[in-house]
Amino acid sequence: MKADLDRLMAERDIDAAVVSGTVTGNPIMYYMTNGARLHLHSVVVKPAGRPAVLACRPMEREEAAKSGLTTVSLAQFDPLRLQEEAGSVLGGMVLLYQKLLEQLEVGGRVAFYGELDQGKSFSFLNELQASTPGLTVVGEYEDSIFDLAQLTKDRSEIERMREVGRRTAAAMQAAIEFVQSHRVKNETLIKDDSCPLTVGDVKRAVLRKLFGLELEDPEGMIFAIGRDAGVPHSAGNADDPLRLGEPIVFDLFPREAGGGYFHDMTRTFSLGYARPEVQETYDQVKLCCERVVSALEVDQLGSTYQNLACDIFEELGHETIRADPQAESGYVHSLGHGVGLEIHSRPRLSGSEINTDRLVPGSVFSIEPGLYYPEKGYGVRLEDLWTVDESGQFHCLTEFPKELVVPMDA
Repeated sequence: MKADLDRLMAERDIDAAVVSGTVTGNPIMYYMTNGARLHLHSVVVKPAGRPAVLACRPMEREEAAKSGLTTVSLAQFDPLRLQEEAGSVLGGMVLLYQKLLEQLEVGGRVAFYGELDQGKSFSFLNELQASTPGLTVVGEYEDSIFDLAQLTKDRSEIERMREVGRRTAAAMQAAIEFVQSHRVKNETLIKDDSCPLTVGDVKRAVLRKLFGLELEDPEGMIFAIGRDAGVPHSAGNADDPLRLGEPIVFDLFPREAGGGYFHDMTRTFSLGYARPEVQETYDQVKLCCERVVSALEVDQLGSTYQNLACDIFEELGHETIRADPQAESGYVHSLGHGVGLEIHSRPRLSGSEINTDRLVPGSVFSIEPGLYYPEKGYGVRLEDLWTVDESGQFHCLTEFPKELVVPMDA
């Protein structure tokens, strides 16, 4: 949580954290500005032991005020004049940051975060450090203070994510009803113009529903049918027609409009009826979900549950990624991942020996076992989001039934 930032900075001997860029595509900037709609380059400076300050362009001053942070105007430094003085855009940016940090009395070990092209970041940070006495640039590659702070959510964040889950479930239900509204001819779903209903048609209907629910789909949903359902991250072929008895993996992971919190849920459907081998596989994946959930314990290593899922599937005769890291059939991915302002975050539920993440109060994570057999023309995955409260109780944030067969009026 944000309340942990000062402690984390002290543990890493960081005197200040600087987050820069726009809010769009910049989860840490969104986090620090509380979702303020900033479309121009802005800077958040968080000195150790002091409140964060937001520096922005004057034209965005009212949006910046909605962040709740103390704001300062970058215009006071006259950025264009600084570029002319330095003789380059890079030099002007360095002077701008020097003046901002000086005004905020920031120096020493300063860590930098945000979104910027890697080459530009390298050039800027090297020049800033070389030309600023007393400044040491700190870069964190993994397990940054923000990774660790965002690993846990407070009650308001959890409630926002619960609400995103409700709306995501509503979008999935709308998709099912949209599919059911079509007639069937020769086991193929048909539109009013007598053309087949396709994967692309369904995705467009889902996007319309998400828009009405004030959600967005920045990562692109998965709606994969038949063989494509057997490849975990196949998004599906837009031109594929929907046919009865063909398994569909529908993985929906929208976020709040404007760059907020994600939800992540997956269901596997078969329209009208299911082939016996698909039903058997579905039942096994559902069993894995139930057994993992029943074994959840607060403060337990996330890797424990990946190993449990592998145990379950291996006992049922399936290949797993633990037995063969290059496996492309059977259980071929980790059990889950954290979810928040990024679709993949902490805690990790992989089986890696270096994974030390634990399921602690305030964490939000997916449980998504699956079995995949592209050579047999199908795959199955089921996914819910879970969280742990302060008392160590686990709660599901995905309220949606798990039923393989979607009834169709043939």
